[in-house]
Amino acid sequence: MALQKRTTFKNIFFIAGICYAAVYLISCLTPYINPAEFWPLTFLALGFVYLLAGMILLFLLSLIIFRKRSWIFLLVLIAGFQNISSVFGFHERKDFISQKDEKSLRILSWNVNYFGDCQKKNDSQNSVRRQMFAFIQQSDADVLCFQDFSNFIAPWFYADLDYVRDSLHYPYVYFPVDYEYNSSYAPEQYGPTIFSRLPLSDTGRIRYSDNPMSESFQFATIHFRGQQIKIFNAHLSSMDIHAETASPREYNFLEADTGLLLHSSTFKKLKRFDKIHVAQIHQIKSALNTTDLPLLFCGDLNSVPSSYVYQHLRKNLSDAFLSTGFGFGGTYDSISPTLRIDVVLMNQRLKAAQHHTAHLHLSDHYPNLVDVQLR
Repeated sequence: MALQKRTTFKNIFFIAGICYAAVYLISCLTPYINPAEFWPLTFLALGFVYLLAGMILLFLLSLIIFRKRSWIFLLVLIAGFQNISSVFGFHERKDFISQKDEKSLRILSWNVNYFGDCQKKNDSQNSVRRQMFAFIQQSDADVLCFQDFSNFIAPWFYADLDYVRDSLHYPYVYFPVDYEYNSSYAPEQYGPTIFSRLPLSDTGRIRYSDNPMSESFQFATIHFRGQQIKIFNAHLSSMDIHAETASPREYNFLEADTGLLLHSSTFKKLKRFDKIHVAQIHQIKSALNTTDLPLLFCGDLNSVPSSYVYQHLRKNLSDAFLSTGFGFGGTYDSISPTLRIDVVLMNQRLKAAQHHTAHLHLSDHYPNLVDVQLR
């Protein structure tokens, strides 16, 4: 009787394991299949890290329960290599060296989330805005790539563009204003922005084609150690998971029927915006493919490394975190520590010397600080 129970348990476990393995195998397809063609991949990409953890546990249990058939689960586990090598860094942990090597160009990429509250009446010694600027100054970066940057134009607001340019000493600025909003507080300008200590040339922007009121991604060229380096800075559309609490300025980037979106479920929003991100990343990738210069891409993708969006963008590019880092390298200060949605990528003419994600609870994103060198 005991032997029969053990046999029944093993068979049930094996069947359940095969069903789980099938779901895991489908999640391994997320780098290759456009979610617009098969929408469940949107959610399988988001959950891949947890599916991977379950698959590892399943394999370890199979070694104990039935060794002879455990190789099946090992093969299934290995099938996720492309995603595994994208979501996890395998390099030895090293402290970030603040002293710059003369051969290194230091890049700071950060979704600054409007620098918090920029009203002078709410300023204090330990305000979010002051802490963010203190970190920027301490970082000693040569180039700043900001997403979700805004600039108020009123005497009772701090002008962040002027402060970064004049007080933090980044004299070269490319701020193609994507949208101007006249709020009840003050006129506000919004868009991704590049600040630099090195002269900028060949600047430009390309608006995403999905919405005439949408943001744009920008590019600029700098000269470093006798070479031109092309820098791209992008912010893919926010998911608006909490759109019901969005400010009026954010409505401009929502779909035409804002009321419908505000009352949509999180499920529908994720499904919709993943398709938008795919269209945007195709535009960006086409632009990246037009240059043969050393190339840097900085951006908030609002997509995880196991997604089609990230995998399509990263093709033929290296990821600064994966080249030097260890662990999941999460960059979003909410929901899950595995969400690495902010990246710094480069082509083969550049290499990452070191990378640091500072876990500062200031913006809703963590800053990425990267030293890159010419090959």
